[in-house]
Amino acid sequence: HRLDKDTSGLIVVAKDIDTHEALSEQFRNREVFKQYIALVHGEIEAESGKIDAPIAREKHNRTKMGIRGHGRNALSLWRVKKRFERFTLVAVEIKTGRTHQIRVHLAHIKHPVVGDETYNSGRDNNIPDAKLRKAIKELNRFFLHAEKLSFTHPKTNERLNFVLELPQELLDFLAIIE
Repeated sequence: HRLDKDTSGLIVVAKDIDTHEALSEQFRNREVFKQYIALVHGEIEAESGKIDAPIAREKHNRTKMGIRGHGRNALSLWRVKKRFERFTLVAVEIKTGRTHQIRVHLAHIKHPVVGDETYNSGRDNNIPDAKLRKAIKELNRFFLHAEKLSFTHPKTNERLNFVLELPQELLDFLAIIE
């Protein structure tokens, strides 16, 4: 369980080996609920959808992932939270935990994450509004945040649910585009 370098939000950390093994089993069995908030380029027409596309490393760039028929299965469910003139704010629940999964999946449906220079094919730089281009550059990160995390406590068997609101820099960016 990890977050990409420029992603904020919740993460669970085990303090001992037994807890680690129990949590790892929950992740393997897809019993952990993970929901992210992402601001993407473009106006998504549908209210919700699913992206079921396998992910593997790019052949010529080993640090980049892509949709590949031979890749590992990856499933992301998304729903629109709010629409803006050039952007859409979405909640994304990941059913699998592949490297760069949300970023790759959203780029695959032609709605890459704002601030993600790896997968957005220069869309940040092609925005006609200079003030908006500057705001994205100054954001200096992806607009991707791990908002909700839920799992069963390995020792008490209690279901734990955590929610972390968007950090201030992402709230400030939303204020700019409203």
